[in-house]
Amino acid sequence: MAKKVKTIKANTAAADSLKQEKEETVEVKQLLKDERTHKIAGSICILFSILFFIAFTSYLFTWDEDQDKVFKDGYKLLLGTDTNVANLMGTFGAFISHFFIYKGFGVASYLICTFFFIIGVNLFFGKKIFSISRNIKYLIVGLPLISITASVLMSGNIFAWGGAVGDLCKDYLFKTIGKIGTVLIIAV
Repeated sequence: MAKKVKTIKANTAAADSLKQEKEETVEVKQLLKDERTHKIAGSICILFSILFFIAFTSYLFTWDEDQDKVFKDGYKLLLGTDTNVANLMGTFGAFISHFFIYKGFGVASYLICTFFFIIGVNLFFGKKIFSISRNIKYLIVGLPLISITASVLMSGNIFAWGGAVGDLCKDYLFKTIGKIGTVLIIAV
């Protein structure tokens, strides 16, 4: 029986003849139309709405414990520091809720949670379950109106129920049309 000897030439020729893999190109239009992209984006929006809701609700109870830490560290809390905060969402929740509630629109910031939730549900299910245009209208009208109303009704409270925007608008309205005029405009 004769042994067959493989030549080195055959092996090198086979290695040289291997074809390069073709890289697939992904177009942005295809990616945006893909159902999986919508489900991922919807899930992220729903997750943000839940995280914001928990952070805002926790802030209502822990703001006095966390406020000095947020003033001291500021945006560094987003990067994750060793600062101990009482907010249920940690340093991220303390910073975000301080930004939206204290420096922003006060308790009207909960409307931002609803906005993310509605966008997320519509993206996730791939059809119009909630009206986004109606929610944007509620957001545009509700943020300043609820903020000013909370600031007027709770003026004297230590907690900034109306946030910085509500307090600023309340002070301006009190100077221009007085307390009674402000209350009448809000009532209307």
